[in-house]
Amino acid sequence: MYKISVETKFAAAHRLLGYQGNCERIHGHNWIVKAQIASTELDPIGMAYDFKELGQHVNSIIEKFDHQFLNEIHPFDKINPSSENLANYIFQSLKDILPSNLKVIFVEIKESDKYSAIYSED
Repeated sequence: MYKISVETKFAAAHRLLGYQGNCERIHGHNWIVKAQIASTELDPIGMAYDFKELGQHVNSIIEKFDHQFLNEIHPFDKINPSSENLANYIFQSLKDILPSNLKVIFVEIKESDKYSAIYSED
């Protein structure tokens, strides 16, 4: 199995409804998104998938979040924009975009140097 990953970022604000503490108030993060995919085979030039293309896919998913208030953007107008929910949303969206021969391994969301959440289906 060949695995490749890309990392990108966006800045956005959110608030966690029902949270008991500071995170219930509006605050922002410089979110870092890491996505890893896998393939059992390489293409004719020896690549599992183009890093640049994978990065473009991830950026196309998160561009609507950049410099926004996440609680007002679908689906986070209905569910809390937690790191866990963001990771799941990006994972599912990426899965829908990629060719069927590729598997999304995980999406990690870092909201700070100390805190991150990972979503995978394994």
